[in-house]
Amino acid sequence: MLKRLLATSLAVIPLSLCVGVGAAGAQTAADTAIADKSGSHEAGSQSATLAEAWLAWQERRQAEGQPPLDWAYSFALRREDAPEVAFARARLVNELHGLGERLGVAGKTQQAEALAAWAEAIAASAGAPLRTPERLGLPRLAANLRHNPPMSEIAQLGTCTPPEWVETWTLAGVGRLAWHPGMTLDDALAALPDDAAAGVDHARLIDPVGERHRLGIAAWNHQGAPLAPGARVVVELPGDDGAEGAVVRLINARLAEWLAMRVPGEECEIQGVKGSRE
Repeated sequence: MLKRLLATSLAVIPLSLCVGVGAAGAQTAADTAIADKSGSHEAGSQSATLAEAWLAWQERRQAEGQPPLDWAYSFALRREDAPEVAFARARLVNELHGLGERLGVAGKTQQAEALAAWAEAIAASAGAPLRTPERLGLPRLAANLRHNPPMSEIAQLGTCTPPEWVETWTLAGVGRLAWHPGMTLDDALAALPDDAAAGVDHARLIDPVGERHRLGIAAWNHQGAPLAPGARVVVELPGDDGAEGAVVRLINARLAEWLAMRVPGEECEIQGVKGSRE
């Protein structure tokens, strides 16, 4: 029965990966505000699995005349991950402060200031909804029902309107660029200050579904990539072969991991699950 319902629902759902156009002014991640419009609905109150909860939500939206869920911007948070994502934020802020102080003492002022800006933006996100960085939308679950988790394992699920920006974390700090159709990683880097990626060989791209990609951005290893609305670009901190190499590599990886836990927009509807304290 569930398979038939999934097939029927998927037949009418547009699976857009790059929707929404418009101009967005530059702003920092600290300026973001998630709109919780969950209303009186409590996800999973009558649903045994996540796929069933998505179907029930989809049916409610259709009955209310709302557009179908955009699966590139829909997400869930596993109950077991909820404590980890909060811990990851605090740990990363402490690590950024620690390395920033050492780089400042070593005279690497730009890098120290970048780390301070990154830490401030992450700390300012406290209380914002987070997600499990995993494809947990209906299309992926329908393709493999063995991976369809019971609602007892889910803390919350949500969906966002595709934003009009691409977020950048660089040596110039944290900011946003207006997204436009056909935008690429090269376009984003070209729009940044000249010193935002000076001496850096790699960047990490976090797409709206939370998948991470490490890409070359120097002349010798250049790799282009398209950018969807809501993508986040991290210019790696240089110096991974220096005295602080191990810590630099760790922070480069952990920052990308943290950003993959962020929800892919600002105008989002978040639904809690009965019995969850999240």
